Amino acid sequence: MITWIKSVFGKSRNLASSTETVRVSLELPKLLSQLIEQGTWPQAGANVNEQEFEPIIDSGIVNKIFPGEDRVSLMPPPFHTIADEKYDEHDFWKTGVSNYVEIEYSKALIIADFGVGSDSPIVLYYGSENEPDIRFLKWLGNGSSITHKWIRSHGSFEEFANEVGLIK
Repeated sequence: MITWIKSVFGKSRNLASSTETVRVSLELPKLLSQLIEQGTWPQAGANVNEQEFEPIIDSGIVNKIFPGEDRVSLMPPPFHTIADEKYDEHDFWKTGVSNYVEIEYSKALIIADFGVGSDSPIVLYYGSENEPDIRFLKWLGNGSSITHKWIRSHGSFEEFANEVGLIK
């Protein structure tokens, strides 16, 4: 099986005050590897921004699954965790905006988002010993106050892939 994960690093919650970094090993669901190999999922090196003009997933399906959204952009490999993003100095992940108290960054592998500027990743979340589930960062608010919550949308990658139409 091909490994599509970039070096995955993250700080353990026990090491939060330390500068030590630990290696985290995450195995991709077999179906995701198959979709990449078949060309159904974007290949390594693909430009994710092209999906702004030629979406892989129909906007009607997206809005049905994720009300208020019209696009899901699938990230090409190599995938990386939110911990990698934070480690690489992406300031967004260092703010409370990403609601870091609800998930462990080193267990959240970014596989998609809701398009350019959405700041709402869709992740494979390896929170238990079972297969990873699918979660996304939901922005909530009324204009004067904004909050963010991680929402579990699918119990597995296979459920997600099936519902968005990647499995034919």
